[in-house]
Amino acid sequence: MIDYGIEWSTVRDEVTRHLQALIRFETVNPPGNETPLAEYLADVLRREGIPADVVESAPGRGNLVARLRGNGKARPLLLMAHSDVVSVEREKWTRDPFGGELVDGKVWGRGAVDTKGLVACELGVMLLLRRLAIPLERDVIFAVFADEEAGGQFGACWMWQNRRDLIDAEFAINEGGGMALTLAGQRFYLCQTGEKGAARLRLVARGEPGHASMPIPETAMQHAARAILTLSTHTFPTVLTPTVTRFLREIGQALGGRIREQIEAALADPTWERLAALPLGTGERRLLYAMTRNTAVPTIVRGGHRINVIPSEVTIEVDGRILPGQEPEAFAAEVQRLVGPNVEVQLTSRGRGIEAEPDSTLFRVISETIAELDPGARVVPYLVPGGTDAKCLPGIKVYGFMPMRDHPEEFDLAHAHDERISVDTLEFATRALFEIVTRFCAPHARSRR
Repeated sequence: MIDYGIEWSTVRDEVTRHLQALIRFETVNPPGNETPLAEYLADVLRREGIPADVVESAPGRGNLVARLRGNGKARPLLLMAHSDVVSVEREKWTRDPFGGELVDGKVWGRGAVDTKGLVACELGVMLLLRRLAIPLERDVIFAVFADEEAGGQFGACWMWQNRRDLIDAEFAINEGGGMALTLAGQRFYLCQTGEKGAARLRLVARGEPGHASMPIPETAMQHAARAILTLSTHTFPTVLTPTVTRFLREIGQALGGRIREQIEAALADPTWERLAALPLGTGERRLLYAMTRNTAVPTIVRGGHRINVIPSEVTIEVDGRILPGQEPEAFAAEVQRLVGPNVEVQLTSRGRGIEAEPDSTLFRVISETIAELDPGARVVPYLVPGGTDAKCLPGIKVYGFMPMRDHPEEFDLAHAHDERISVDTLEFATRALFEIVTRFCAPHARSRR
């Protein structure tokens, strides 16, 4: 690696301070109110001589875009993240979720992991590129979108539809990957090359109303309860997408021996029983389960208006996630067959899953960089069970990668109580992303040093 004379502990402290500031902007979506945070980032960038714009899709829904110009030999690289966060239950937090406190080497607050931590790291990369005057062969665009947690209609999707000129790129680095898992003593970093689609459903159960003192059969509540139990216990068919097939095969090739034989057997006859028998921890097994099938998880139930009235209608909101190649309408029809005729299934939102080809120059650069920063570690493609803003950018090859080496458990704190991230993770991620960007966007500058 090239020694640019960077004092990484100083960079870590600067990135940490920016993350603390970002957390203190309450950007819970809805309503979002991301513009003040976007303006903060724009001010930081402009003070360093980096042109930056805040583009509002609606009042208060600000998207930040900044660009470092290259010589145009190649198309741009987009560094992307989002500024909105999910809601909090303050009483269940140990510390102020919007305090941005630094305690025992960790920054606490909503968005620390998802994804204000990534915003701070990518900001650090932009500042380093500018300060070191790295001669770029492709533009580096930094975009922080609003509204990711609610689907991106005021953020990445709006920007692609209305201001594509500001964010169009060949490749992008996004959230969704980078966590490290260790299997049989081998460390693997997961790089998101695909994600599942969304097929949100509303189930409406109906039945005769009545006085609750006189129980009656086949009520809306009973139909709803059966539907919830059915979906909560049903295992959808196992399907291996190209991303997951490659994920498993590369792990098998790296580990060899009995594990490789088990993986190849599972690939030849993909059943959940074979996959569940692989030597995985609880977290890895849950991840693999979600990666290899459609899922339908009931999350919200509404029904009834008085304690003594049997309701005539109960609604259930279901978070449906579908694999790439699957159609939302077909998934809704499958759920309808499962819950039966007494419950109406309505498809409320739809989006297809996506996959990007890992055989690319950027993926190779990510792999080479991690191999040097963490000797012996390997990068493997994987399918994120959730969704990101990548779905809004169909013309860009998007990879999710914020490497978490020493604290992979932090990835699971997204949307959780007491969300927090270590300053060690911030330093390692910033260093890795800086190295990836310089290798990819300034290869000739590296060879001259």
